[in-house]
Order: sequence, then C-alpha cells, then structure tokens
Amino acid sequence: MSADAGGLSASSEALPKEKRLAKRREFLRVYEAGRKLFSRYSVLFFAANGLPYSRVGITATKKSGKANVRNRLKRWTREIYRRQREPLGLDSRAIDVVVNIKPNAAQAEWPDYSLDLQRALKRVVSESAGSR
Repeated sequence: MSADAGGLSASSEALPKEKRLAKRREFLRVYEAGRKLFSRYSVLFFAANGLPYSRVGITATKKSGKANVRNRLKRWTREIYRRQREPLGLDSRAIDVVVNIKPNAAQAEWPDYSLDLQRALKRVVSESAGSR
C-alpha cells in the first residue's frame, strides 16, 4: 500500500472526488433543472452538467434508519454506480445524477437493491440520450 493521502493506493477503484456531487447548490440545481425517475428503492434526478463526465450525489434521510443503515445504503449506491459507469458509458455523458434512497431500501437485500438501481441507471442513460 502506498503512502498517499487517505491511504488509498494509486490503483484504487474508489469513485474519484470530482465525480461526486458534494455541495448543496449542486444538488438543488439537479432537483430544479433535472428530470425525475422513480424506482422501487430510490428516486433518481438527473440533469446535464456541462462537464465531460458524469457525477453522482446520494441522499438518505433519517427515515431510512440509523446512521449505520444509511451509510450502508450509500456505500451500496456508490458501488453500483461505480460498477455501472463503464458498461453504461456514464463517464462519457455530461450528466449529474442524484440518488435519493427511499426508506423501504433499509429492508432490501444487496441483490434486489443492486438490480433495481442498475435498471434505474439504464433508464437515466436512455432518457438523457433522448433529450440531447
């Protein structure tokens, strides 16, 4: 393991910081300017971002459960998004995606949650391609 910042090695598979939404105003812009898509365990908002790549933001309210439950759901969401970036061509699209995790996701198992979010991301890609 290299001694770079955060203890991550150079070949880290983590989602890079610039590919994440972090500021409140970035989330609000997607909510206001973007489109909304519903799935079983989440609501996805997406909007063009004017950048050469896509970014993702994730929210989970306290209705979803305690902090450990919310954090698990956010980790799962980041991992699914990270794994789908290449197959769906998300990195080549200029869109911001905000995933609002629904409270019922707390009872979901990994395979169900993963399949649901993958389907939703496919719909985001196909709908964002149609609105160009």
